[in-house]
Amino acid sequence: FLHPSIPPSTPGPMTMSDALLPAAALAQALPFVFYTFLWTYPGKWVDACRPRDPSKAMGDVAHIIKAIQFLCLVAYATWDFPPWYSFVLLGAGQFLNAKVYQLIGTDGVYYGVRFNKDIKWVTGFPYSMMRDPQYIGCMLTTLAISSNVPRAHCAVLLIGYPYMMWLESCERTPRAGGKLPPNLSKKK
Repeated sequence: FLHPSIPPSTPGPMTMSDALLPAAALAQALPFVFYTFLWTYPGKWVDACRPRDPSKAMGDVAHIIKAIQFLCLVAYATWDFPPWYSFVLLGAGQFLNAKVYQLIGTDGVYYGVRFNKDIKWVTGFPYSMMRDPQYIGCMLTTLAISSNVPRAHCAVLLIGYPYMMWLESCERTPRAGGKLPPNLSKKK
């Protein structure tokens, strides 16, 4: 769980910061737990959100979780000047994230399809180049900050994003309201 600049056996008593490091690393998993629940049980979220729009409510909760993640990263970050390629990775990652929001909006990013919203299918860049540009952007951003945050934080994120790509590659459960997604409603 240690940051590369922290020696593996630091003498002396454990500090509060040392004790909280594993919890802070696990905080990086919060969005994956939240998104898994919503992807798997979208109807429960829609019911819990009424009368609010479920995509907007999901976005609000996701932003709170991102703030918690950010605070955990900042709490354990070193403030050394990162290598030059970190800026390239950060720029590319954030460009992809911004482009996804521009193309599919809040409803597209925050599971509108699972909440029975009509989301237009986008085939232009970056979707013409890769399947999950937002998660690719998140992984590039994680790699960009990896020289300044503990390895455990980055490991959780770099495992979580491919997991979400796999989870969201197929609708395995009915959409909100019990509507079957196309892949579940086809006759075999």
